[in-house]
Amino acid sequence: MNVKVLVVQLEAIAGDIEGNIKKVELMLQNSAYKSVDLIVLPELWTIGWDCEHFNEFSENIENSKFCSFIKDIAVKYNANVIGGSAILKKVNEKDRNTTVIYDRKGNLLATYDKYHLFSHRGESEGTFLEEGDTGLIVNTDIGKLGISICYDIRFPELFRMYAYKGTDIIVNMAAWPKSFADEYCTLAKARAIENQNCFITSCLTGKINETYDFSGNSQVIDYRGRTVAKLDYEEKVLYAELDLEEMRQYRQQMPILKDTKSQYKVMEK
Repeated sequence: MNVKVLVVQLEAIAGDIEGNIKKVELMLQNSAYKSVDLIVLPELWTIGWDCEHFNEFSENIENSKFCSFIKDIAVKYNANVIGGSAILKKVNEKDRNTTVIYDRKGNLLATYDKYHLFSHRGESEGTFLEEGDTGLIVNTDIGKLGISICYDIRFPELFRMYAYKGTDIIVNMAAWPKSFADEYCTLAKARAIENQNCFITSCLTGKINETYDFSGNSQVIDYRGRTVAKLDYEEKVLYAELDLEEMRQYRQQMPILKDTKSQYKVMEK
C-alpha cells in the first residue's frame, strides 16, 4: 500500500490566526497534488511560537477556528489531516498545546496534548501551558499513526511504545529552532530506524517577530531512515509516497522489536 503524503511548511505570521489560515489555504490550493491520503501541518502554525503570548490566543476546542479549518480541508481534499497544533482548552481545563486529527469525512478522530513541554535557555512552555499525560495512536484507513509534537522527539521511550503497539507511521509537528536543525533531522532518522516506522516531520520555517528563527527541514523518512522527500527553508508543500507493504516485509527480515529484551540488565564494576 502506497500512502500519499502532503506536508505543509510555512512561515507563520505572529498572532494572526485568520491570516495564517488563509496562507495555508492558498498553499494547498496552489499545490499540484490534489489527491493525497494524509496532510500534516506544523506546530503552532496559526500563531507562531511565543510562550508569553500563548494564552492570549487560546481557543475553546468546541468553537475553534483552527479545528474548523482542519475539518474543512479534510473534507475538501478527501484526506486524513493531522492539524499541526494550536493553543486549545476544553471545558474547565487549562490551555494546552494540542493537535487534532480528522478523517476524510471530517470526523474528529482524536486530540493529542503535547506530552513534553519545552524548557531551554529560559524558555518555559510549562509556565503557560499544561502538559498532556498520554501518547496517542490513531487508527485510520491508511494504518496506525503515532502522534508527537516537537520536543517529544527527544524522548525515545514514547516512540518505542508506539512501535510495540504496531504503528506504521509516526508524525512529529514542530516549531524547531534553526540553530538545532541538525539535531532535529538526526533525531527523526533515529526514531525511524530504531522503530522501523516511516517518520514524517512538519516544521515552521522563517522568523517570528525577529526573535525566533525556525529550522524548516520538514521531511518524509522511510522505515530504514532513508529520506524520501525533504525541504530546506522554503515556504512550500512537500509531497511523498510511502510503501507500507515493503516496510512490513522488511520488519519480517529484520525483526528488531522481536529481538529486543523485555528487560535489560547492566553490570557496573
